[in-house]
Amino acid sequence: MSEAEIIERLRKLFPAIGDDAAVVGEQVITTDMLIEDVDFKRDFPIDAVARKSVAVNLSDLAAMGATPSFAVVSLGAPKWLDIVKFMTEVQAAAKKYSLEIVGGDLSRSDKLVISVAAIGNAKRPLLRSGAKPGDRIYVSRPLGAASAGLQLLQHPPREMSYALREIAESMIARQLDPEPEVTLGIALAGIDAVTACIDISDGLSTDLHHLCDASGVGAEIERNRIPVFPDLDRAGQPLGIDVRKAVLHGGEEFALLFTSTMRESELSARVRRPVYAIGKIVDGSGVRIDGEPLAAGGFDHFA
Repeated sequence: MSEAEIIERLRKLFPAIGDDAAVVGEQVITTDMLIEDVDFKRDFPIDAVARKSVAVNLSDLAAMGATPSFAVVSLGAPKWLDIVKFMTEVQAAAKKYSLEIVGGDLSRSDKLVISVAAIGNAKRPLLRSGAKPGDRIYVSRPLGAASAGLQLLQHPPREMSYALREIAESMIARQLDPEPEVTLGIALAGIDAVTACIDISDGLSTDLHHLCDASGVGAEIERNRIPVFPDLDRAGQPLGIDVRKAVLHGGEEFALLFTSTMRESELSARVRRPVYAIGKIVDGSGVRIDGEPLAAGGFDHFA
């Protein structure tokens, strides 16, 4: 079964499953794992892996509009890992967003496994299920760099000019060290005209399908309205990157994908930063781009 099929069956057992995090009263609870050779390689910078293990959970809280509060961290630690150094980096990443580490667990493992559970607070949690026909569809920042960065890590080009090397390094940094949109998520939760939200972890195409399915609606987006990471269009071909695939289907962006009745200029002014309208919510089901069907082509752990 695919990941979507497994989750659909699990929802029958656990009807509360369905958003980036669980909502219990005003508390928002999420958990994420990073596993060696699945989510990262041993030769990735270990300090970046530590920070990313926090960031992916903070991104889920951001997608719910929650203010971070507490977290617990569990490690399956191989012998090569300096646990204290690793956890010092985890602590620094958490402290940046006022997330307090309050416990966890340690175990020995052949490969590094990091599991973080984080708790935040939200008086009006943002859900995936609130989008309505006529809403505008937004992304919070330019896309494509995380997927491109992963490709460059896995298949580094033999030769690059100085300019291409700088662009490549910036894309690799987006993959290794993502910035969760915590401040924006909190701001969006305070705006009644924001109707639904999800973070882009599996890819724009897949996560937009998730949002539409939860809301019982369809979506129409325009390719030329989707913001692309700076210089990716120019550098994609010489670096061997399929830019369209990276932008539409690339995972681990951790940008926010959300819907609102407000215009782009109005919403950008309200949150005091640019956000990008890429289409609209429509009656029906499925996702279309420039009039053509867009399948969910993002990452699937069980594919």
